Amino acid sequence: MTNKKTGYKKGLIKKSWILNIVIWLILTSISLTVYYSTPLFQVNEHQILYLFSAASQVIAAIYGLIITGYIFLRNELDRKADKDDSYEEIVAILKTDYFISIITISIVTIISIALCFLVIVDASSLNNTALDILINVAVSVILTELILIVSFVIRILNPKSIEIASEKLRARTITSESGEKGSLEDFLNNFNQIEYILAKYGTAITNPELTDYESVKRKRISNPKQVQILFNDERIDSKLKDDLLKLISFRNSIIHGTNLFISKQDVELSKDILERLKNSLGVR
Repeated sequence: MTNKKTGYKKGLIKKSWILNIVIWLILTSISLTVYYSTPLFQVNEHQILYLFSAASQVIAAIYGLIITGYIFLRNELDRKADKDDSYEEIVAILKTDYFISIITISIVTIISIALCFLVIVDASSLNNTALDILINVAVSVILTELILIVSFVIRILNPKSIEIASEKLRARTITSESGEKGSLEDFLNNFNQIEYILAKYGTAITNPELTDYESVKRKRISNPKQVQILFNDERIDSKLKDDLLKLISFRNSIIHGTNLFISKQDVELSKDILERLKNSLGVR
């Protein structure tokens, strides 16, 4: 699971940067092509100083607002995961996506402001060609940043963001999208039994003073932590631990996603994991 998460993060970073570089190259090519063919605007030194001074200030202000909004968003996502542990991995996916976007926006912001300063410093230069190229490149970077910011805002405001993240989680955990359709009811029934066993035996290790299930529920620990507790106490082996974590992730992606398809293989796998868990803990 850890390797998959690391691979997902690296793939997301690579995809993000490739897309951003492509956008910047397209905008720069268009800008330089227009400049060398038929320039749309002619600006003097005072206009250059005013425009790029204002641009750097506006970029910094927008960046500050984005960071402030991102902090509030993270806190809201954390509260959601605290109230319902089934959101934990989905929230983790969203936070990873958003954090990578923030890193990208931060880097492009630094480059944009640096280019604005270079244009301002070079505004009185006698080398008009170099200055014109620098202006066009700077404008392309600024436009790229604005596109990144608008894209980021649209994504965080998307009301379907939880469902989209759930589908990403499902893609990382599903055993088969094809094959014979299984019973969702049987799958959830198997999982509920697994959840009950994890809560009962995991909490018994950390809180031995609790003796009834209702007390256990009030002292509830998330399912992945219960699995880790049992593994650390050597009550289950590493193979069962990995299978349980994968099954928990898959179930969470189902209840918060839009695709409710369950294959017969998924149902049989949940039943097999339930039996192995019972055997490991000596449950009758």
